[in-house]
Amino acid sequence: MGQSRNNSQFDTFFETSAQPMLLLDLVRIKSANIAAVQLLGCEHVDCLLETNLRDWLKPDDHGGLETTLIETLNTGQSKSRWSWLTPQKHPVETESYLTRIESDDDILLHCALQHLDEFGPSARVQLQLYQQMFDGSTEAIIITDVNERILYANRAFSEMLGYSLTELVGANIRLMRSSKHDETFFSQIQKSLKSKGFWSGDIWDRSRNGQELPRHVRLSTIVDEFRRPRYFVGVYTEIDTRESRMLQLQEMAYHDDLTGLPNRALLMQLLPHHISQCKRSDAGFALMFLDLDKFKPINDSMGHDAGDEILKQVADRFCTVLRNSDTVARLGGDEFVILVTDVSGAASVSGVAEKLHRCLDQPFLVKGQSAKISTSIGISLFPDNSKEPETLINQADIAMYRAKKRGQNQHVFYSEDLNQEVVRFKQIEMEIRDGLIRQEFVPYYQPQVDSRSGEIVGVECLARWLHKDRGVVSPIDFIAVAEKSGLIQEMFMQVLAKAIGDIGDWKKHYDADIQVSVNISGSQFCDQHNIEQMSAMLRDSGVNPDKFKTEITESSLMDNGQYLLERLSWVKTAGFSIALDHFGSGYSSLRQLQNLPLDTLKIDSSFITGMTSQPRDKVIIKAIIQLSKTLDIDVVAQGVEDADQADFLTQNGCHVMQGYHFSHPLPAEDFARLLATKQFSE
Repeated sequence: MGQSRNNSQFDTFFETSAQPMLLLDLVRIKSANIAAVQLLGCEHVDCLLETNLRDWLKPDDHGGLETTLIETLNTGQSKSRWSWLTPQKHPVETESYLTRIESDDDILLHCALQHLDEFGPSARVQLQLYQQMFDGSTEAIIITDVNERILYANRAFSEMLGYSLTELVGANIRLMRSSKHDETFFSQIQKSLKSKGFWSGDIWDRSRNGQELPRHVRLSTIVDEFRRPRYFVGVYTEIDTRESRMLQLQEMAYHDDLTGLPNRALLMQLLPHHISQCKRSDAGFALMFLDLDKFKPINDSMGHDAGDEILKQVADRFCTVLRNSDTVARLGGDEFVILVTDVSGAASVSGVAEKLHRCLDQPFLVKGQSAKISTSIGISLFPDNSKEPETLINQADIAMYRAKKRGQNQHVFYSEDLNQEVVRFKQIEMEIRDGLIRQEFVPYYQPQVDSRSGEIVGVECLARWLHKDRGVVSPIDFIAVAEKSGLIQEMFMQVLAKAIGDIGDWKKHYDADIQVSVNISGSQFCDQHNIEQMSAMLRDSGVNPDKFKTEITESSLMDNGQYLLERLSWVKTAGFSIALDHFGSGYSSLRQLQNLPLDTLKIDSSFITGMTSQPRDKVIIKAIIQLSKTLDIDVVAQGVEDADQADFLTQNGCHVMQGYHFSHPLPAEDFARLLATKQFSE
């Protein structure tokens, strides 16, 4: 959400800040402080006012500008790296942190610029800037040291409690403590200040005449260049006027609104200082990139309010098991970064990762519902892996994806092998994008045959990549990359469009009316827009949805839980048939299976392959066939490769099969010839 703006306090903060700042009306620069004027090489602020942001940015940055501005308007904040050109044509590289704020009836964007060669003002400069604002503030403000000794109080604070400035300065903060709070209450405040750098809440204070009154307090920690707490700033407001505009802006700039943890902006200021400290002391640290497992389906099914509550509880658990010297930051969504200080080797870091895994073992209770969350952790080490902040974060991010790939709730250390894997991933992603432009993704068809009559009773549509250099590429070599890079939907629609055209040709030339099965990933199934696109394509082509059977794997069903169950019902209502693919590999519960709107079970090919060497696989196959009869749904055996397998399936009541015993997947032309020579059922 956007933040409202107290003009006088904000203007003071804006004008006196040593950090370059702009106020934007979308792409129009409405205001700039002296620091911004100097950074961008201007002689006067008028050089910037009412100019278009695009006139200052290098052309390469114009493409992403609109996306960044829209993200800021929608989510309240965003970050982007911009390359500026001064009037003297000198390049200036910055990290730009944008925040949406409300001013009167207008919505403006506050843009804080961090020159990539700088790391913001020191603690001393910040304190000086704060003092300038505090002196003229109508809100009661106090500054103490780490020993709770009052260093400064403004006039509003003095008047609020009835003490003179002389009586306050040098006194202990306990002077104003009320009897309504015990030591545990203040210990919790100290703990929050040390772990999060921030605390907010209501406190009863005692004035000079002994009167005790409740007030709303916002406390913040100011650290030195070594990230050691040096001062605490308190802003007091009456209960009926508790909103502190200046501090809201500070929190938004450097702390996550939801959890109170440091955000990316603050993390990227802390990391360079910590690296400098470690270089001087010849010490090391670990950077952990954490992504919560299966959070999205829980967030979607339980609601975003419940998801936010889980994120806050996760943040609290992380802080509980870590030391005060460690830092937990939230980057956004369900992503966290943890800086673990004074590490003695990979073994000790692994021990910290295990603590983080274990602290999430207990389910989270929200609104009477229980949710199980785990986390995948990627780890990079300073100085072993890199000495650059952004590189360390990227390396930990890469390792986190490998942890996800291993099965979630894992932690993985970054290595050069992982980097080579990323290089290969990017290469394949680039080739996929080129292949989509050249329309290289096509359907191959594997017939489903009734073993009793030899009739083709269905066909599975399988994606193949006709690569311009490598020929036919198997899905195992590109589907995972397409899913992770967000290209799977465009690829799927390209294959589907060609399959719809083939269905029309079969009907026209062979009078064949065969149901086509298509595989859909769990993420595609959860995306209502995907199903709507499929429906629209079929409607425009005149093909009925019941001619398509959507296949979802059992593992996707388990990963996406209740939310996917709801989507299955929606897909069924849209007119599509539904098959559960690779059944038996994921061990879904029978109770869950009974509630699914399924038309077909597809026996996993591993059971067919293993029936000769693993007698128990035959027992499982018989059980699946019997289960399908009990539930009154069809059953299909996939991966049938020889006559013995086909005979066993037929004898036990499974008559529809597909596999190399009948046919390999075929391109459209070869499958059409097969239709011309084989029978098929209407």
